[in-house]
Amino acid sequence: MRSPPLSHVLLGSLVSGLAAAATGSSSVSLATATCNPLKTTGCPADTALAGAISEDFKSASDHFSVYSTPDQIFYSDDGLQLTLAKRFDNPALRSNFYMMFGKVEVLLKAANGTGIISSFYLQSDDLDEIDLEWFGGDGYEVQTNYFSKGNTATYDRGGYHNMDDPRAAFHNYTIDWTAEALTWYVDGKVIRTLTNDSSQGYPQSPMYLMMGIWAGGDSTNSQGTIEWAGGSTNYDDAPFSMYIKKVVAVDYSTGSEYRYEDTSGQWTSIEAVDGQVNGRIDVAEEEFDALVAGGTLYSEDADSQTGSSSNDRATSSHYVYESSTKAATGSSNPTATASGSHGSVSTSKRSVTSDEAGNQSSTTLETLASSSATASGNSSSQSVSSTNGSESSHGFGSLNVFVSLVSATLFGLALI
Repeated sequence: MRSPPLSHVLLGSLVSGLAAAATGSSSVSLATATCNPLKTTGCPADTALAGAISEDFKSASDHFSVYSTPDQIFYSDDGLQLTLAKRFDNPALRSNFYMMFGKVEVLLKAANGTGIISSFYLQSDDLDEIDLEWFGGDGYEVQTNYFSKGNTATYDRGGYHNMDDPRAAFHNYTIDWTAEALTWYVDGKVIRTLTNDSSQGYPQSPMYLMMGIWAGGDSTNSQGTIEWAGGSTNYDDAPFSMYIKKVVAVDYSTGSEYRYEDTSGQWTSIEAVDGQVNGRIDVAEEEFDALVAGGTLYSEDADSQTGSSSNDRATSSHYVYESSTKAATGSSNPTATASGSHGSVSTSKRSVTSDEAGNQSSTTLETLASSSATASGNSSSQSVSSTNGSESSHGFGSLNVFVSLVSATLFGLALI
């Protein structure tokens, strides 16, 4: 099993780019779409979280923007529902903030369906990546994965971990990302730890959050991807839905934004404007424990819950949000709890063990969106290649025939 070859990803992005250029359509403004800091200087700085959020997705969130397939993204009292209703759907959300080391927890129920992939991951402008992925035809495991600077030269980064059926109920998944180690948890138990001396690189640049569902088993994908996803997708079985009840995220750094000072991609080259990298680890851990337990945090220098100003959040290490949809309740001095519901990870459970080898086969939402556009020529989603950072806006309109011809030609060339 393997991830899609680089030529497949590049091909999808190229065809999408030709269509966008010909129509003059605009695309989502993403740093990864326009500027990879390893390839050029002067890239825009990344907006820092520099605080903590807890989002229940009972309505559209101020912290996340629609990334693709907006008509299949639903909010309710039960949380977020992302539905693949037909071929080439890939509903997804992307955070409006970046983290420079931190901890993230998600209460998630994966989708059913052969070849259907539910994804939750972090990604940086220079293509570092930290993944959690679930297989719709597989009721007994979750895959962890990581990438460093978009390198897909080897296929042994992925880890497969047995668990109770992730499609049958909500489970608690946690990623604790520090300068020293990266640790994945399921229901409060460590399943994998990667140390920063990995021979295949280590994710260490500012990251945003992504979540979404896509069809790895679509016939336009490579055979390796289809096999990795568990087999070919039968769209007669649609719709397929994944669910998210809650996301908690805390940033270990302070400042208003994160800026690359050179093209090394090393965390020591990242400037936290008006702040400090790793400047709020202790506070962040306390915030995390309180939020996963259902608490609400306040600014220590204000009597009311903040949330009206993103600038305030960025410049104060104690500004946090429970949710844009909730009324303010709680105390101004939260006490860290041992653990929250669904086996949440407390700060006392942080540990470092050796990394376990697995079979690398990560295929992110961006890869699927590019290949879907290549095959259909009429997808309305907006996506970014996860390996080359090139812009991809899908506004094909009357150029369907043109794109299809270009696509067919390029596929032929790619196979030579």
